[in-house]
Amino acid sequence: MAKFIMFDLDGTLIDGVDDLLVAMNGLLDAHGLDALGRHDLEAMLGDGTWMLTKRAFAARGQTPDDATLDELNIDFNNRYVETDYAYTRLYENAETVLRQLKADGWTIALASNKPEGPCKAILAKLGIADLFTVIAGGNSFEVKKPDGRFLEFVLGKLGFDRSADTAIMVGDHANDVNAARAADIHAIAVAFEVDATRANSLSADAVVTAYENLPKAITSITGLQVA
Repeated sequence: MAKFIMFDLDGTLIDGVDDLLVAMNGLLDAHGLDALGRHDLEAMLGDGTWMLTKRAFAARGQTPDDATLDELNIDFNNRYVETDYAYTRLYENAETVLRQLKADGWTIALASNKPEGPCKAILAKLGIADLFTVIAGGNSFEVKKPDGRFLEFVLGKLGFDRSADTAIMVGDHANDVNAARAADIHAIAVAFEVDATRANSLSADAVVTAYENLPKAITSITGLQVA
């Protein structure tokens, strides 16, 4: 039996809000609009950068049409890349636990709604890209989370055999849990450095509030010991 575990990125492996905020506020300023606060932006995350851009402009009373949003989203993503992810950081003990899982025979993948390019760049900058067999972003496939086909696409690239293997999705958002349910795999909800109310409301198989507790959660839902 093979063991597969997929992770979301923002809010799950990393706190990248400050770089997203720099990019978005630069875009808003370029259009004469007031800046957002960190808390405001955090509430808009989870559905990819196009939806993030739409929500940011809506918060400032703007409703661009889809074609304009396409252009704004390109501008935002360019500004985001230009931040070089200077303020983005891994959550405490994330790397240690990822390396523990890898050593224990788990195949690790990223399944994020963020575009694939920044996902790869961030993981490389943080020194953990080598741990991921597949890095998939919101533009890697025809659908994104919460559509379960996105996770099935990632699992297909990994060689997942539903009749024999185990798979888990780890994430902080309803999209992660709902995608896991649609793909008929295990789901773990996480809440790091934030209140766990949302994570506890997602009906995941387990909730984790510190990375050092993830191995125990994996064991509790799969029966598999993590060394």
